[in-house]
Amino acid sequence: MKFEETQPKHVLITRLSAIGDCILTLPLAVSVKQLWPQCKVTWAVQCSAASLLSEHGAVDQVLKIDKKWLRSVSGLLQLRNMVRRQQFDLVLDPQGLIKSAMVGWLSGCPRRIGFDRSQAREISPWMYSLRVRRRSAHMADVYRELLSPFQECGPGKAEFEMPIYRDAAVIAERICNESRLVAPWASINVGAGWPSKMWPVQHYSKLARELFQRTGLSSLVLWAGESEREIATEIVSENRNCCVLAPPTNLQVLAELLRCSTMYVGADTGPMHLAAAVRTPCVALFGPTRAEECGPYGSGHIAIQSPLVPPRKSSMRNTDNSSMRAISVDDVAEACMKILERAASKWVA
Repeated sequence: MKFEETQPKHVLITRLSAIGDCILTLPLAVSVKQLWPQCKVTWAVQCSAASLLSEHGAVDQVLKIDKKWLRSVSGLLQLRNMVRRQQFDLVLDPQGLIKSAMVGWLSGCPRRIGFDRSQAREISPWMYSLRVRRRSAHMADVYRELLSPFQECGPGKAEFEMPIYRDAAVIAERICNESRLVAPWASINVGAGWPSKMWPVQHYSKLARELFQRTGLSSLVLWAGESEREIATEIVSENRNCCVLAPPTNLQVLAELLRCSTMYVGADTGPMHLAAAVRTPCVALFGPTRAEECGPYGSGHIAIQSPLVPPRKSSMRNTDNSSMRAISVDDVAEACMKILERAASKWVA
């Protein structure tokens, strides 16, 4: 179905959280700009992904929304006044929750496109003027389907167009020099948003040792937050000859460190999607979530799906990490070797 109306001049994207989901939504913003080069794109966001969006070529304006705006009448009114002043003429809601749909509804924009029950949750579908049915598997393709009323949106065509964060690139280069990281080297991310997505610390430690013993490859161990720092420190302390503890970083510096690394290893997290977006080959580990839906997007990556995937009806967030524990170090190491062999063939070529 085509949406035969005038070309929008100001588009609002309501993807409020989280970091990985925001990264997977970037191709939607890119597609909007490709479809309507002259329109202004504003992105409403609550999380720290705002720093990645602020310098992206497909995003003209970032509206940073307070996380507590729905908890008070004053916060709701303040947000309504802010979004109505923008005079949006098209709202796209890839998140599909009450909070994201509400932002578009408060804007007063009559054209609000979101998903039907095939993707959206809660009562959000009732807040759209047009509902789109999900057809693709991978979320980067799914979010682009919000433009299906205007154009064909087949799978496999998502583009991230990540910018180079130049100030952050200088910091990343300094970190590499101070850490004596010389290519090839790997980024290992020990964290995950849910405990059920955590690969055991002993597995990461053994993997780092094996990669070094087999190839001489050093690893930069990434972390975020104090609990992850403790895990990363444990891995580095056991492998001082081949591992370096990353310093505290923001998302822009992380993006540039990932861009510099030969390979990324980690679970289904925002940093994994960031690595894929800057075209760093990933070995991504999936337990309770499914790689076909949220694996590293594009070619050159290897996603390892646990043989113990919980049923879809179970709470993926609250289950234990038994599915992640079922992923063997040997399987991950072999995947890493394949990535390194591909990289070596490019260097030789």
